[in-house]
Amino acid sequence: MVEFMRELVNSSVWNQYEPYFLSIIFGALVGIEREYKKQLEGIPTFGGIRTFILISLLGTLSAHVADGISPIVVPVVFVVASAFILMAQKNEKEPGLTSEFAALVTFFTGVLCFFREYQIAAVISIAVFSILTFKKPMHEFVRHITLDDLFAFLKFAVVTVLIYPLLPDKTFYGVNPRDVWAMVVVISTIDFIGYVLTKFVGSKKGTVITGLIGGLVSSTAVTITLSSFAKRNPVIVSEYAAGIVGASAIMFFRILTLVFIVNTALVKFFLFPCVVATIFGLFFTYARAKMTKGNEKIEVENPYELSTALKFGVFFGFILFLTKFAAKYAGAWGLFAIAAVSGLSDVDAITLSMAKLYSSGEITALIAVTAIFIAATVNTLFKWFITFFIGGREIFRESTKGFLLLLAGEILGLAGIFAVLLR
Repeated sequence: MVEFMRELVNSSVWNQYEPYFLSIIFGALVGIEREYKKQLEGIPTFGGIRTFILISLLGTLSAHVADGISPIVVPVVFVVASAFILMAQKNEKEPGLTSEFAALVTFFTGVLCFFREYQIAAVISIAVFSILTFKKPMHEFVRHITLDDLFAFLKFAVVTVLIYPLLPDKTFYGVNPRDVWAMVVVISTIDFIGYVLTKFVGSKKGTVITGLIGGLVSSTAVTITLSSFAKRNPVIVSEYAAGIVGASAIMFFRILTLVFIVNTALVKFFLFPCVVATIFGLFFTYARAKMTKGNEKIEVENPYELSTALKFGVFFGFILFLTKFAAKYAGAWGLFAIAAVSGLSDVDAITLSMAKLYSSGEITALIAVTAIFIAATVNTLFKWFITFFIGGREIFRESTKGFLLLLAGEILGLAGIFAVLLR
């Protein structure tokens, strides 16, 4: 059977009809979602699995005919198909044009299949499928958006577009302003993803879930918030501890993501310790979580504020300058001291700085790994102290095992990496 399939794929017959086979698959992907919705709601609406397959095939066939006769065939067929689709929508008297526009996009997906642009066609089909499937969550997300959110996003988007090209692409005392701003955009984008996910989940749908997602934005902010909740509501202190440790575990995943963005070659040195620390932390979170009780509102501020971006840019530029100075004049111990101090407030800046120094060949992988995990350890210990300072003895006691697991996972992972690096 395997040999038969291999011969079929390599045959001239498959090569000739491949665009049509894939056109059927992409059309069916969207059609299945529409058919499911139609049967679930019991309302006769435009299009189902057969309709969308035919529309996709129509796009492929029209492109095939156009290739042999005239390019005008595709727009003519598209206009005629659009007219039929709009007539169907008018007769059904259904509000909205989502299914109809999905059908028009599916037509062009079929056209892409003829030109063998399968990757683009697949991405578009999956995007359409996702948009149609997540209708309710998207509407729920919009309901939670405030005017401040829109203004903050608009300000940051405009300033990013305007400032980045204007910044000089030159190095001043070891710092390139354009590189600094690029990292600001990277950090803000990761923060925004976490913020959007928090909006989707809703701030009262489980303390642990929201705490985990909030860890993408700021594990320190989650620790402060949940510690204060634990002091006011000690009955479910174990759930607050689970949320705090879970958010702190996500920090290691964030470190891994930033290293990957700056230098993929460095990722192999961080993968094991970051994954082990994350697993240990999430194990504690899972063991302590009781999703049905927590209903406190966790406030996660919109990260797309210009002032926040500028502050991080200045801080990152300063840390980058210090690390370059230390690497040149103070050696590894100077970098480790800077990493420890930086970890009290932020791990992102030192992570990006060390990754960039390694990329430029100014430090070794061993120094980069050690400095970043020194900052991560200090940050973890600082959050552990926050639970006592803000939340009191009970939340401190409940979260202690979780923080010890995080540190143990980090140390275990580092031991394995150091064994390789020092060999």
